[in-house]
Amino acid sequence: MRESDQITVREMFHRAARWFPDHEAAVDETTRYTYRELLDHVQRCAALYHELGVRKGDRVALMLYPSAVHCIALFAAFELGALPAALHVRETAKALAPMVDRLSPRVLVYDASMEGKAAELVGLCPVVTGSVRARSSVPGESHAEAKPAAEIPGDLKNYTMDFEPMPVYESDPAAIVLSSGTTGIPKGIVHTNSTLTNGARGGVYNYNGLKPSDALLNIFTTSFVAWYNASLPFFNVGGKLIFRSKWDPKGYLEAVQEEKATVAFLVPTMWRMLFAQGADSGEYDLSSIKLAAFAGEVMDPTTLARIQKSISPHLMQIYGTTELGASAGAVAFEEDMIGDKLASVGKPMLNSDIRIITPGGKKQDELSVGDSGEVIIRGPSVANLVWDDPAVGRRIFEADGTNTWWHSGDMGHLDEDGYLYLEGRVDDMIISGGINIMPARVEEILLSHPDVAEAAVVGVPDPEWGQKVKAFIISKRADLDDRELDSFMKESALADYQRPRVYEFAEALPRTATGKINRKALRQGK
Repeated sequence: MRESDQITVREMFHRAARWFPDHEAAVDETTRYTYRELLDHVQRCAALYHELGVRKGDRVALMLYPSAVHCIALFAAFELGALPAALHVRETAKALAPMVDRLSPRVLVYDASMEGKAAELVGLCPVVTGSVRARSSVPGESHAEAKPAAEIPGDLKNYTMDFEPMPVYESDPAAIVLSSGTTGIPKGIVHTNSTLTNGARGGVYNYNGLKPSDALLNIFTTSFVAWYNASLPFFNVGGKLIFRSKWDPKGYLEAVQEEKATVAFLVPTMWRMLFAQGADSGEYDLSSIKLAAFAGEVMDPTTLARIQKSISPHLMQIYGTTELGASAGAVAFEEDMIGDKLASVGKPMLNSDIRIITPGGKKQDELSVGDSGEVIIRGPSVANLVWDDPAVGRRIFEADGTNTWWHSGDMGHLDEDGYLYLEGRVDDMIISGGINIMPARVEEILLSHPDVAEAAVVGVPDPEWGQKVKAFIISKRADLDDRELDSFMKESALADYQRPRVYEFAEALPRTATGKINRKALRQGK
C-alpha cells in the first residue's frame, strides 16, 4: 500500500488542517492556534527536532503540562515518524531516570517551569543528547546547568521544514504511552499509527458523533492515555481542544462557559468537586455542553442524577486503559445507566470484543455468563507491544489472527445482556481455604456503615487458611472500633468466610497515580 493511502496520525492531522484551516485547534490560558497556525508551528518544530538529530523511529521525551505548546511538541514528533513519550511530570528526576534510560530518547522537551528537574534528568541520562525548553502559561524558572537548543514556540520562526520527512505507515510504531504503575519502572505501551487513528475514529462514535464545531476542555495529564483518547477524536474532525495546566473546579467552569465546550469529560471525583463549586447553582452558563462523560471509577447515583438534571441528559461512561486506546473496552450511555445496569461499565465498544476467561488462561478458556474471571478485550485500537520488554508484552497480549487480545488482570463478569461488571484485580483476589473472595463486595458492605468514610480490603497471610480478610478503615467517628464493625458485618448478607478477621484504622489510604486505592501497598504494610 502506498504511503498516500495510509491512515496515520500525521495524515489525520494534515487532513484536519487542510479542510478546517481557520477552525481553532488548541487553546490554553495564554495561546490560541487555528489548525493552519498549529500545523505551521508543528512543522517548524519538526525541523528543530531534525536539526537535533531526530529521525524516524527515534524517541522524543516530553515533560510537559496540558497546553497548546504540548500539542506542537507532540505532533512534531508524529511529523517525522518519531515516537513521542510523555513522562509523568509529578515524578522526581531520579525516579524518571530509569524510564528515560529505557526509552533512550534523542531529545527531551520540558516545560520552562521544570528547568531544574530537566537539567538534573539530562545529567543523569547521557542518552539524551538534546533538549528543548517549552514556554507555557506556567511561570518559568532558570537553571544555570540547563542549556536547551531552543525555546518553543518563541524560537520556531528560525526553523523551516525544507526537507521531506520519511514515509510513515499504519503499522509503524507511533507513540509510547507510559502505564500508571504503582511501583518500579512504568510499562511503555507502544501504539501504532493504526491503533491511534482507529482510536480517534472510534472516539467519534463514543462521543455520540463529533462535529467540527465541537470542543472539549481536556483536563487529563499528558502522560496518560486518557489525553490521547480525549484529544485525538476532536483533532480527527477538526474540533477544538482547550487545555489548562492544572485542575481547578472554578477555572474549569469558567473555561467551559467562555469557550463553549460541548463535551465535559471528567472522573467522578472531579464531577463532585464541580457541584461543590456550584456547577448547578445557575452561576455558570453550561448550556453548550451536550454530552457529560466520566471514567476511572464508579459513579455514585446522586452525582449522576445531578449531572443529568443540571448539565446534560446525555451521558457516557468509559472503561479503558493504556493498552486499549479509544476504540476497545466498554462504553455505556444514558440508556444503559438504569437500575442494576448502573453498576456495570457498559458493553463492548464499536468493533470491540470482551470475554471472561479463567484467570491466567488463554482466549479459548471462556467462562459462562455470570461467572467471574479475568477480563480480556480485543479491538482495533489495542496495542500489542511493550517497549524494551517483549516478555511482558507476550504475557499481556495474545495474538488472534489480525487481532490482539489484551489480558487485563481485572476480574469481572458479563450478565445475560452483555454488560460488563468489574470486581477488582486478579491480584487482589483473596483465596481463603481454597475459596475465592473479591474485595469489592466486602468493601460495599463496609461502606454502608454510616460511620465508615473509606474502606479497602486485602488478603494477608494466615497459617490455617492461607489468607484471611483484612479491612483498612477511615472512620468518621473517633470511637468506632473493630468490635462494632465485626457485629455489623455479621448481620450483613456476607458469608462468614468473607468477613474481615482483622481491622486497621487509618487516617488515609495509599493511592496510585490515577487516584485508585493501592492494594499492593496495603498488603505490603506501606
